[in-house]
Amino acid sequence: MQKINILVVEDIPADILLIKEYLNESSKQVFDVFEAETLRSALKLINHYDFDAVLLDLNLPDSTGLDTMRKIVNIVPETPVVVLSGVNDEDIAIQAVRYGAQDYLDKQYLSPGNLLKALNYSIERQKVSESLKDLLGDLDLAFRRVELLENLLPLCLCCKKIQGEDEKW
Repeated sequence: MQKINILVVEDIPADILLIKEYLNESSKQVFDVFEAETLRSALKLINHYDFDAVLLDLNLPDSTGLDTMRKIVNIVPETPVVVLSGVNDEDIAIQAVRYGAQDYLDKQYLSPGNLLKALNYSIERQKVSESLKDLLGDLDLAFRRVELLENLLPLCLCCKKIQGEDEKW
């Protein structure tokens, strides 16, 4: 079984315990949970470890609101961030996703099932996103190579004929 490294950025100890308990209920996965109570301590951990996902409370002692999430997303854009908030605000949830969060969960309605689902889906979405970026990069490279070949060899891409020195195909 593969270990999934999760960073939980939360300043309420009871919430951290509940999250750990919910993650331990998974029979299919093993989670290695790292904890940070402030944004500053989270950033230190992010600089030392690779995380598969970040569970992030928006209101911390040293940072509040969507700025908290943006700081994390800007530093590790390749790591999915799931926002955990005690504020049930649809506008903030939509903005969080717009700014790079993979999901937004209201702590009031948190359950083992929706936490695990949000984490798994977020990790998979991030993998797909990275694969698409790689494919787009490969496609861009292929187009540049085709353009280079077109400049080197007078080739008609429609009819697949080469233009001769007499300017005929």
